[in-house]
Amino acid sequence: MYMPDFDYVGVWSFPIMGPDAPDDAPANVVEACQAVGRDLQCRWHGPDTYMQNCVWTVSMLDDGQCHLALDAGPRPKGKSAGTSPLIGVRVVGPHIEQPVQELTALIAGEVQDELAGGFPFVHWPIEKDRLLMPTLRGGRAVWVVRSADRIVSEIGELCPR
Repeated sequence: MYMPDFDYVGVWSFPIMGPDAPDDAPANVVEACQAVGRDLQCRWHGPDTYMQNCVWTVSMLDDGQCHLALDAGPRPKGKSAGTSPLIGVRVVGPHIEQPVQELTALIAGEVQDELAGGFPFVHWPIEKDRLLMPTLRGGRAVWVVRSADRIVSEIGELCPR
């Protein structure tokens, strides 16, 4: 299969939840990725997986479109050998000029699709037996129980602190 080579004008990597990110990284993309990363820590139905050391990589093309990757880092100390790393997630198409809330909902949806479509299958995020859906409501990126049309949380605020 042919895979095109891309000439990126910028590539930045940073921890799944932050707070560290390179100073010159696009702030709206970093904020959106880290909000999704915070929510990946809870309401998970699937294999015993660790995400603490995962890393986002944002690669920007000259037209402002981005390729995002979320890759597993090293196994954290204290995690058993029975746990598995997060499967690699790839998101193509966000644009550097999109508002942060729009990016957050888009990235959350793409990560959710990647997790549900991979093996092992992961249902994230869930409330009881229902999958929550990312959407924009009133200019905010939120998780919604679609069947009840009820907002559960803003994306990035799903997990208890």
